Amino acid sequence: MVKVDGKTILTHCVEQLSDLGADEFVVVVGYLKERIIDHYGDEFDGIPITYAHQREQQGLAHALLTVEKYVDDDFMIILGGNVFQANLEDVAAPVRGSGGCGVPRRGSRLGGRVAVRGV
Repeated sequence: MVKVDGKTILTHCVEQLSDLGADEFVVVVGYLKERIIDHYGDEFDGIPITYAHQREQQGLAHALLTVEKYVDDDFMIILGGNVFQANLEDVAAPVRGSGGCGVPRRGSRLGGRVAVRGV
C-alpha cells in the first residue's frame, strides 16, 4: 500500500469521505485483499467498512457491479489509487438525495482546487 505524506493513498481517500459525512465505506478489493482488510479492519474512524471482492480485474464498471448489492442510496466513487485534493462537497451537493453518484473527474476544478489523478 503506497504512502503519500505518511499515510496510505486509501487513507487519504476515506479521510476526505469521512469529513464529508460518509456513514459507510464499501471498498472493492482484489489482488492482495488481505493486506487492505488486515490494515483497516471493520471500520475507519468509527465508520463501518464492507469489502466487496472483485475476483477478476475487469475494469471500473465491473468493480461497480461488485458493490451494487451494498448500495441503495446516494454514493460517491473514489479510486483508491488516485491522489487528489478537492472540495468533495462540491461534487456531492448536486446529487445528494437524488439516488445519484458523484465522481471527481480528472482535471476538474473543485472548490478552487484541482482534482488530479495520480499514482
